[in-house]
Amino acid sequence: MLSDDRGMVEAVLAGENELYRGLMEKYQGLVVATIARMVGRRPEVEDLSQETFWQAYRSLGRYRGESRFSTWLLRIAVNKSIDFLRRSREEKRCLTGLDQEVNRAQAVEEPPEGIVLAKERRERLDNYLQRLAPHYRRVLRRHYLDGYSYREIAREEGVPVKTIESRLYRARKLLRSLWHEGEERSLYSERCAQKG
Repeated sequence: MLSDDRGMVEAVLAGENELYRGLMEKYQGLVVATIARMVGRRPEVEDLSQETFWQAYRSLGRYRGESRFSTWLLRIAVNKSIDFLRRSREEKRCLTGLDQEVNRAQAVEEPPEGIVLAKERRERLDNYLQRLAPHYRRVLRRHYLDGYSYREIAREEGVPVKTIESRLYRARKLLRSLWHEGEERSLYSERCAQKG
């Protein structure tokens, strides 16, 4: 068994993939603690930790040994955490903003084009929600649109609070993916219409 990190990395790159598990076990606690300090104690910490180790594994060929392996690995963990926090802010703005936009659009002083735009966005959100599994759709609606707490949703669903946290995380991830796909499609359609 190779004891130093650099040797283990070289062995993994040479095909001894099982040694990577040793690196994961060695630094799991450090990675989890670093991510938790940045994003708080959330169900996402475990997912972000796994994403960090997966990213590190895929990028192992770029590790040059100029810094300690733990430093290089933690840089990946920090970047994953920053990306997560940025996405979370965007998601919250998107989900709460859409609901507020519909309410504003219903006000008397809102011009007709604002009402149409808000209605289109709400319909788009509803369309994407319909494409999610029912248990994901329910937690998103309950939490963001109805204002229920995790505990209230857990009571209603008959599952632990942790399950609701996990479902919300995965549901947001799926919804974000659908939303971005939709934006890319509409941009492509606009460009095609302009060319034609």
